[in-house]
Amino acid sequence: MRSTWTLAALVGATGGAGVLLLVAPGRAALVAHVWLVVVLGIGLGVALERLRRAVPRRPSSFEAAFVRPRVSHSRPATLERVEREVTLATGTAFDVHYRLRPLLQPIATDLLLRRGVALDGDPARAAALVGPDAWELVRPDRPAPADRAARGIPLESAARAVDGLERLAWS
Repeated sequence: MRSTWTLAALVGATGGAGVLLLVAPGRAALVAHVWLVVVLGIGLGVALERLRRAVPRRPSSFEAAFVRPRVSHSRPATLERVEREVTLATGTAFDVHYRLRPLLQPIATDLLLRRGVALDGDPARAAALVGPDAWELVRPDRPAPADRAARGIPLESAARAVDGLERLAWS
């Protein structure tokens, strides 16, 4: 079917060039150049179409960060939201400060209050309890990033911060 369209386009271009040669024989060089450009364009279109069919499409890393494989059981929407926030926080400093931090700070506050420690009341004790990676994210005096597009938090550091909060929750 596609080869029929390609053949029809080539025949049409050649027929059109022939008509133009009959109408304006003094412009044969121009007609030949235009015909060559059209034929090469058709050939490029055919080559790109074959390449598109031959090479499987893979999502970009940005798309892959938001697409999760579906499993037979449904995952809680909150869990998917948290995963998305952590994924975004690995990208930019803006997402660390304005997405991940507001997610973790109330958790740290509640866990510390169970032990009688206020997050902003006793910073030294709070830092010791949550660990250095979590403290860097939840400390009350953490400044907003000067460069919002700066590199985000490494995934390993985010994992250590969550581990610190989990240790606090289960101890």
